[in-house]
Amino acid sequence: MSNLMKPAQSLKNLLLFVLLAAAFQVSTAFAQVDISISGAKVKGIPIAVVPFKVLDGRVLEHNIHEIVAFDLNATGKFETVPVDRYPSFPSRYEEVSFKDWRFVDAEVLVIGEVWVLDGGKYEVQFRMFDVARQQEIGNGKRISNLSERELRTAAHVVSDTVYQAFTGGSGAFQSSMAYVTRTEIEYQRFRFRLMVADWDGFGAREVYGSWKPILSPSWSPDSSKLAFVSFSDRGPVVQMVDLQSGTSKTIASFKGVNSAPAWSPDGTKIAYSTSRHGSPDVYIYELASEQHERVTTHYGIDTEPAWSPRGDSVLFTSSRSGKPQIYSYSLYDKSVSRMTFEGDENANASYNASGTHMTMVHEGGQIIVMREEDGQTTWLTNAKYDESPSFSPNGDMVLYKTEQGYEPALVVASSDGRVRTRLELVSGDVREPAWSPLRK
Repeated sequence: MSNLMKPAQSLKNLLLFVLLAAAFQVSTAFAQVDISISGAKVKGIPIAVVPFKVLDGRVLEHNIHEIVAFDLNATGKFETVPVDRYPSFPSRYEEVSFKDWRFVDAEVLVIGEVWVLDGGKYEVQFRMFDVARQQEIGNGKRISNLSERELRTAAHVVSDTVYQAFTGGSGAFQSSMAYVTRTEIEYQRFRFRLMVADWDGFGAREVYGSWKPILSPSWSPDSSKLAFVSFSDRGPVVQMVDLQSGTSKTIASFKGVNSAPAWSPDGTKIAYSTSRHGSPDVYIYELASEQHERVTTHYGIDTEPAWSPRGDSVLFTSSRSGKPQIYSYSLYDKSVSRMTFEGDENANASYNASGTHMTMVHEGGQIIVMREEDGQTTWLTNAKYDESPSFSPNGDMVLYKTEQGYEPALVVASSDGRVRTRLELVSGDVREPAWSPLRK
């Protein structure tokens, strides 16, 4: 178990930091993906993903085997065999020699071809094999009518298919993430952008921009909208933006601090925190009626709400015990229960999709995963400045913001803490990541 490093801060200071820190950091850019393995040797399933053969010999912009390997490595459940150890490069069943692949310790083998169709379209065909049993899993898969850009999507489909076949769980590679960048346009004049990209950081596009900070993006359950915090002349306000039309709507612009929106699982409500009546409390906004319901009333600071997967309770961070801890508000009987007791500070908690585990920021800068049933804790990081943890849709990974070499970065950790993968982003000082639900 990692040592606890950072001294406690007051929740008030934490709240002010969340709202204002975006205005004071230096812009950076990332150029490449870096995969780092932490701790002992990773005991993932050894898998060989052979470069897919392009039948007309052309060089494609997106190498499917590299994308699949990146996807699967990040989960901690697989470990790719280095390509330079491959005994051959088969693309069809009759070219596979199971004995050769056992020699390089591969337990899973993935092969495939890319067919070039008329009209600039492509078709991807792939097969999966259990090397130890010397048998094919399934009867081969085919993904047709793809543009070259969509070859990345096809690669994520391959990853999801392999993941489900060999782990029994759903993959998360066709999901997206939102994050915020800050770019210095002129000296000490910054542009903030709310970005949406594939889960691995590719295909980034701006969905909202401002000359003032943008904070706390939260996905609607159908991944069609984002709620977030922006700043007006009156201070922080809660907004939402439709990703298809680009139209935005203000949810909460009360006097004081409006912050930390969180979408309900059924998409009909948004929980948020506001100090409209003094100390920040948690409110629930109903989209249909546009009514705001106050659900906590305490002289302490109540903030950072997050819904349970069933929508019957809301986690939140509160200072009511003297220091920030995680509490749960029941929508059935309106009771409040304390959820965390280990350590001086726990904040910014959220559930995985099954509701069995929570991820949160511990002691001001360490990312942990806690099993709700018994409080068993796994440390994902042991740093001072990690923040904004967000579960993948299948709960097997956690996305968070960190600093590496005094530069901000987005990192994905396997939920068991054994593998950490830094994500490639095009440019900018990155922060406030949020992992989307699976695309529908």
